[in-house]
Amino acid sequence: MKPPHLAIVFAVLITGIVLVVIMTITQEHPPGVLSVKSPVLPQNYAIDYYVNMTRQIVLKPFQIQTIPVQIYAPQDKPLHVKLGVALPNKESNFIATGNGNIPFGILATLSKNEINLPATSENGTAVRDTVQLTVFAYSFTSGTYKIGVLLYQDDNGGEWISRFVTIKVD
Repeated sequence: MKPPHLAIVFAVLITGIVLVVIMTITQEHPPGVLSVKSPVLPQNYAIDYYVNMTRQIVLKPFQIQTIPVQIYAPQDKPLHVKLGVALPNKESNFIATGNGNIPFGILATLSKNEINLPATSENGTAVRDTVQLTVFAYSFTSGTYKIGVLLYQDDNGGEWISRFVTIKVD
């Protein structure tokens, strides 16, 4: 083999190994429960629900992909949360206005905007519901984008939790 071809083979091999290691690490460390001290409420307010979903989506232009988004929460507590899709650091803007400022050229929607579940007699945290995140990339869109699936309650002083997904369009 010629030296430039050998360099390309090694680069592809190293990239593949790095991707496998990253995927293995992210799958072995599930998300934890977020506890937040509310600046509005005098007591500590724990957000004990969270989202679990893939961290990366790869799309071709004009491709649609739907991924499941699992909502984890305690089974012995009632749950009423709202959902949305927003850019990182734009969550409070989404809660206030409903505008998540999704990047131009990307369309992302959730199958539900609210979840209302009664408490059960079971204890422990479990998957309480699953929604679908549908992502679409327009033909002229290429690059890497990051969006977040946002869960929030109107009655807890503006607290929210979000889980981010990276969208690669090539």
